[in-house]
Amino acid sequence: MSETQPLLSVRNLRKYYGITGGLMGRKVHDVRAVDGVSLDIHPGETLGLVGESGCGKSTTGRCMMRLIEPSAGEIRFNGKDVTKTEGHELRALRRDMQIIFQDPFASLNPRHTVRDIIAEALVIHRLAATRAEREDRVIELLETVGLRPDLRTRFPHEFSGGQRQRIGIARALAVQPKLIVCDEPVSALDVSIQAQVINLLEDLQERFNLTYLFIAHDLSVVEHISDRIAVMYLGRVVEIAPAHDLYRTPQHPYTEALLSAVPIPDPKLKRKRIVLKGELPNPIRPPTGCHFHPRCPIAQPICTKEAPPLTQTNANHHVACHLRVAV
Repeated sequence: MSETQPLLSVRNLRKYYGITGGLMGRKVHDVRAVDGVSLDIHPGETLGLVGESGCGKSTTGRCMMRLIEPSAGEIRFNGKDVTKTEGHELRALRRDMQIIFQDPFASLNPRHTVRDIIAEALVIHRLAATRAEREDRVIELLETVGLRPDLRTRFPHEFSGGQRQRIGIARALAVQPKLIVCDEPVSALDVSIQAQVINLLEDLQERFNLTYLFIAHDLSVVEHISDRIAVMYLGRVVEIAPAHDLYRTPQHPYTEALLSAVPIPDPKLKRKRIVLKGELPNPIRPPTGCHFHPRCPIAQPICTKEAPPLTQTNANHHVACHLRVAV
């Protein structure tokens, strides 16, 4: 992966939300939702992005697509600076970058039929000249995601959660994108349906040579679909590694704690549970130095003063920890 040119490259991405107060409505604080994220996604791979709720992973994904304007940083897609793209050029860029949202009901217009929901992208990007061409393409996309074509005249409320998510996937595929941001696409679904949707995404990736950013809060969800995994904590990436390395030899204490909560299917095997002390700090006033140090079981004085850089410890494994960089 590292030898190929990244399809998407992010450097020092930041997104701050200002909080106003007082009679004059002046900005008094910043919520540091994303605080200096750097990562690469290579063609054809799946990068899993995981962390607790509120760590900034969804904001990171949406900033990459300019659905949210970043406060600072550089985002390059196919060598083009996304942050400096506007108008028709940005619209053309968004054809190559699509998103599957977390809530499969809220993301679909309840007033539109499935046909209209999927065909809308074809109209916007002028990918079907006639109504007959759009109809044929909608039928093809529904069959691709495992839904019957005759369902295209129905409305979103007539479908189950898993079916609605398949409609969302069909909509994302309509413009033949290169990158799809999967923003917790299975977290709102039953466990039995989650596996079906993940298997569908894997099949589509192989069939259409897609690249995924797969966002999730559960490490067990991204284990099989991801080639590499990035772990976020309070707006920062604390560890990036190939999936098999991360699960076998996690190096950051936060990653170790997350993995200790993943159930093991074999009842004969037991994993020591690591319970973190305290709660996730307030992003308005994040801790100095390493953001994780108030909850870290191995924290040292240096951790309270200096933020550790994301450092390579061995081949393709990077960790942001003062005490683990020599591993």
